[in-house]
Amino acid sequence: METVFNKYKKKLIVHPKYQGYVCGYTDAHIILAVETRSDNFFRKIQNPIIMEEYKDAKYRYVLEDERELIKQFGNEGNKRNKVL
Repeated sequence: METVFNKYKKKLIVHPKYQGYVCGYTDAHIILAVETRSDNFFRKIQNPIIMEEYKDAKYRYVLEDERELIKQFGNEGNKRNKVL
């Protein structure tokens, strides 16, 4: 997952009900940081690797599948997408 994370880190992933930035990974998933206080998202994930700037309490996390990243960006990444 580290290779996939490095390719897409800090990219915005948009879903109909939320959006979040690629901020980390686990052994099986990419982690998105969602700026919300909603209980619909995780605050703690088992054995995560998360970028320091996304460890703030204002973020909640959601596990993302690699296929969704490829669907939104393709193999090359999407140059239209804003990177922080």
